[in-house]
Amino acid sequence: MSKALAFVKKEFLELIPPTLFFLVVFHVVVFARSLLGADASPGISMTSSAAATVGALIVGKAILIADALPVFRWFAGERLILNVAWRLFLYMTIVLAFQVLEELIPLIVKHGELGAAVASFFDEIHAPSFWGSHIILLVFLAFYCVVTALIAVVGMDRFLKAFFGWERSPQEAVGGDARVESPRSS
Repeated sequence: MSKALAFVKKEFLELIPPTLFFLVVFHVVVFARSLLGADASPGISMTSSAAATVGALIVGKAILIADALPVFRWFAGERLILNVAWRLFLYMTIVLAFQVLEELIPLIVKHGELGAAVASFFDEIHAPSFWGSHIILLVFLAFYCVVTALIAVVGMDRFLKAFFGWERSPQEAVGGDARVESPRSS
C-alpha cells in the first residue's frame, strides 16, 4: 500500500469515532431544540437534520485538528482530571463561539450590520433553547473527554475488553483491519 493511501486510511479511521459520536449528539440537540420550540416549524426538518450531519462531519475533523494543537496537550502529563477539565474548557469555549455565530449571522442579515445585530442579540435569541443546547453539548463533551482520556491511559484493547468484552486480533491492534470481533462470534 502506498504511503499516501495508508495516510488517507489512517485519517479516515481516526475520523469515524468522533464523527459518529457528534452525529448522535447533534441530532439529540436538534430534537431538544424542536421540543423547546426554538425552531420556526414543529418537528425535525430535513434541513436541520442535514445541518446536524454536516456539523458532525466538520466537528469530527475539527476535534482531530484541535487535539493536534499544542494548547490541547498542556496538561497531558498531569492527573487525568486536569487534562479532561482543560480539554472540556477549550472545547466548550469553541462550541460557545460557534453557537453565538450561529445565532448572530441571521441577525446580521436581518439588521444589516454587526453592531445592530450584537445590540439585539439577547433580545432576539431564544434563550432556553440556546442555553439548553449548550448544556446538552457540555454533558456530551464531558463524556467524550472522559472516554478519550481513559482510552489514552488504558489503551483501546483494554477499554474494549473492559466495556464490551471484545478483543482485537494482533493484526488489528497494529493497524490492520479496524473491526472489532466479539469473542462469542469466533
